[in-house]
Amino acid sequence: MSPRPDTTPRRPAPRALLTALRSAQEGGTRLAEEPGARVVVAVHPGALPATVWQPLAERLPTGLSLCDLGSVPEYVTAGLDPTAPVPSVRQLADRCLLELTAAGLTERPFALVGWSFGGVVGYEIAARLDTEGRGDRLEALVVLDSIAPVAAFQRPDDALTPAMLLDWFAMYLGARRGHRLRTDAAALKDLDALLAAAVAQGVLPAGTEPAGMRKLYGAFHAGLVRNNRCTAGYLPAPLDRTVTVVAPERSLLPDSHDLGWGELSGRPLRHLAVPGDHYTMLQQPRTTAALADLLTAVPHGN
Repeated sequence: MSPRPDTTPRRPAPRALLTALRSAQEGGTRLAEEPGARVVVAVHPGALPATVWQPLAERLPTGLSLCDLGSVPEYVTAGLDPTAPVPSVRQLADRCLLELTAAGLTERPFALVGWSFGGVVGYEIAARLDTEGRGDRLEALVVLDSIAPVAAFQRPDDALTPAMLLDWFAMYLGARRGHRLRTDAAALKDLDALLAAAVAQGVLPAGTEPAGMRKLYGAFHAGLVRNNRCTAGYLPAPLDRTVTVVAPERSLLPDSHDLGWGELSGRPLRHLAVPGDHYTMLQQPRTTAALADLLTAVPHGN
């Protein structure tokens, strides 16, 4: 039988969204114990395993507390069934904020970082804290290659062009396989061309069947559509705080300097350029080192 990429969607059992990642040498998943230390909270979009944050967690003195959207059953189901109702950005932010509050993390200095769609949810968490008068403890808001929820980037599902989706899928496939897939976006015509490139570069084994590739692409596309549906109609007001935009060398929208966040930050944006692409940035040691410096050394205050 010809080898196939792993394409089976896995529905996680319901569990708490909030987990803690610590250095392996520290032996566990303890939250930071120093009362005055700034903790880091990350909002994970669920496309890749949450363990991709471990290298960053090991560089942070307090570890990293993770709000994993892949643990929300309704969010996962909507990525498997296009007819299922989707949770809104506000509902997802409510879930995360409830657990952060229960863990006592919003009562101490903390930084909030969201990756991809997780950055949109992170922004809503910050907005909710500000509205409730609890935003003084949130000392940094960082988004990792997240597309801002502004009118210019809200579009119907059919506006996600095949060329754009194939380019994004190539990045995703490389990240899943632990091997960067180098492609020319302009030359990608279809999945067969992408499969040929993946086999030629050793990302997929020889003999991988096109049907397996199509199944994996279908699951990937369904996840993007789900996130698009979650964000539809969500047009938040700007916040009076600085947003730090982290852009990898190969961003989802390479022609957009700020991914729309300039419209939502009442103060000048901070920018950080890092190695890697949208899906592999957290696998790059230089990226995790730069992020750790940013999240621990950014000036206190909003």
